[in-house]
Amino acid sequence: MDQTQRRMLGQPFSILTTQPKKKRISVMSFFSKVSCILRFQKSEPLKNVFFILAERARDPSAKKRHMAMRNLGTMACETPDKVREYKRIVLDLLVHGLYDPMSSEVIHESVKTLTIILGKTQAKGLGSFFIDITLQTRTLLDDENDSLRYSAFVLFGQLAAFAGWKWKKFFTSQVKQTQDSFLIHLQDRNPQVAKACKTTFRACSPYLRQRKECSFQSEEDQRNPKLCRQLSHYHPELLQYLYANKIL
Repeated sequence: MDQTQRRMLGQPFSILTTQPKKKRISVMSFFSKVSCILRFQKSEPLKNVFFILAERARDPSAKKRHMAMRNLGTMACETPDKVREYKRIVLDLLVHGLYDPMSSEVIHESVKTLTIILGKTQAKGLGSFFIDITLQTRTLLDDENDSLRYSAFVLFGQLAAFAGWKWKKFFTSQVKQTQDSFLIHLQDRNPQVAKACKTTFRACSPYLRQRKECSFQSEEDQRNPKLCRQLSHYHPELLQYLYANKIL
């Protein structure tokens, strides 16, 4: 990789926005150049790109960490096969970004990129990363930032679809702990978040199904009274859906 490419991957946003107006490089133009580099890289140079992004992802500068997460998202869109090849490295970087202690922008970019990658790979080979991603995503469902909250619901819905038998017990416990968040954000002040919450609630609803060993209880006792009461008032169609599918 030449020095120009190395500098491009390491540039924070401030460099892009401090140029005179006529010479300012737009964000779209910048990522277009990154895409071109990625498109024509051979295997070994692309490996170097991952290692440079790994350095940037742990840089003290939040802007550089944010840029690294965004570049990973660009790579996931432009070179999905290569991302699969280096999936363990990419997932490690994104989970690291998901738990960023200082920057919500880094966290948000990590959530969006994870959503892309899970969609491209069908969440195959996540391993124990599934637990790390689920635990942190669940905490973000109540974040005060509307955009981050929306992205977290989208990602949580994907996790529901890809949990599989291996993580079913773990994810079931997480969904049950998330019921209050669902009830709150079905009436979210942001209509897009409320819509994402409703979609994710449907995706997660099978995990609310009562276990067979509870069958000695009466039907009324098995139902979650708080959940039923709020859904009947605000979202009767969702409650009907749960009843029809024998989830409640």
